[in-house]
Amino acid sequence: MALKKNGFIPSSAPEEPKKVLVAVVSVWGDMIEDMEEFHVFPFKEAMINEVFQINWPTNHGDLHQKVLVRVYGKGVEVFFNRDDEIRTFECMSELGQGPRLLGRFSDGRIEEFIHTRTLSAADLRDPEISSLIAAQLREFNNLDMPGPKNVLLWERLRLMTLSKKLTVMDELISCDPLYLGKAGRERQRFDFDDFDSVP
Repeated sequence: MALKKNGFIPSSAPEEPKKVLVAVVSVWGDMIEDMEEFHVFPFKEAMINEVFQINWPTNHGDLHQKVLVRVYGKGVEVFFNRDDEIRTFECMSELGQGPRLLGRFSDGRIEEFIHTRTLSAADLRDPEISSLIAAQLREFNNLDMPGPKNVLLWERLRLMTLSKKLTVMDELISCDPLYLGKAGRERQRFDFDDFDSVP
């Protein structure tokens, strides 16, 4: 993507995020004549997606506008269904729970940039802050969200852990000379071409 100053935004369809970003800018009454007016700052803390802060000068003096651009990560289907995640985010945005959704493109979205800071342990021990968090969580948990209500993450993590253990066991066994000799003798007893492959 041609948006460059301090970083860049990778995308499978690089022109698409630019068009959506220019549309967001124009809705706010700003005009971008050159893509170099966008300042791109990548966030390093994102675990699954690639996340960028985009700044640009507004038509109102020295002020700068900011948005967050999220490019969806690859291979996350193991953990969650991307369509469900998108639908949930859209619903939360409409209900005022979190950042507003400003635009979407095929492999990402543009969100409102919210100035925040991570709460410290001392913040969390503060009864006033804890009370506010509890009230917000209560409101959030009472939302009628779209999509399936069952939690798949823990079952998928169990399967991944089991799969890793089996792979390690298989690697250990396959290096054992006694096992290799026995497996070779067993292999001769069967004609494996007679068996269907496992999908």
